Amino acid sequence: MTNRTLADIALAKIYFELLVTFAKDHPGKTMTYGNLAAKAKAVHPDDEFITGAIAVSMGRRLDTLREFTKKHKVPDLSALVVNRGTGTNGKGFTRSFDGEAVRKEIAQFDWGSVNIEFKTFIDLEVLAYEQRQVAKRKPKKIKESEALTIWWDYYKNRKGEIGSISLDEKEVIIRAIMNGKEPSDALASVKG
Repeated sequence: MTNRTLADIALAKIYFELLVTFAKDHPGKTMTYGNLAAKAKAVHPDDEFITGAIAVSMGRRLDTLREFTKKHKVPDLSALVVNRGTGTNGKGFTRSFDGEAVRKEIAQFDWGSVNIEFKTFIDLEVLAYEQRQVAKRKPKKIKESEALTIWWDYYKNRKGEIGSISLDEKEVIIRAIMNGKEPSDALASVKG
């Protein structure tokens, strides 16, 4: 799994849906990168990712489709998208695939069974993106005086169940709270 952006994921989902429909309606035909971008804008005119999408950056979004199709052993829909000037697939595609052969596979494939699986793939990509964003966030540093107040508010309501805390343990707890830990997690680090 790569570090896709939310735009990569959202656009791949829309491009996938459009390419499946195109494959069903126009077996053996191709469309240009520009046509795919224009079709996406026509179908989703209010989508923030689509309105900013351009044909030049489409390859990264189509890579998401390639990963899905490879994983599920279905023909690579990105073979349908070609350069307007050359009428061929991009270099990223042609290094690994024969576009004509893949387009024949696409024309013969039953695409009706794949939509649900692709939705699951996209949902997992979004979840992975969200987890990466959480991991990037640095915990908010808290001043010692504020950490002492947070700890006291937590401790005074649970004094009986927590029991006694040594000065060394309290220091560790306060430092942990200052580094963004919740009081319960800070306590568990010394009493765990």
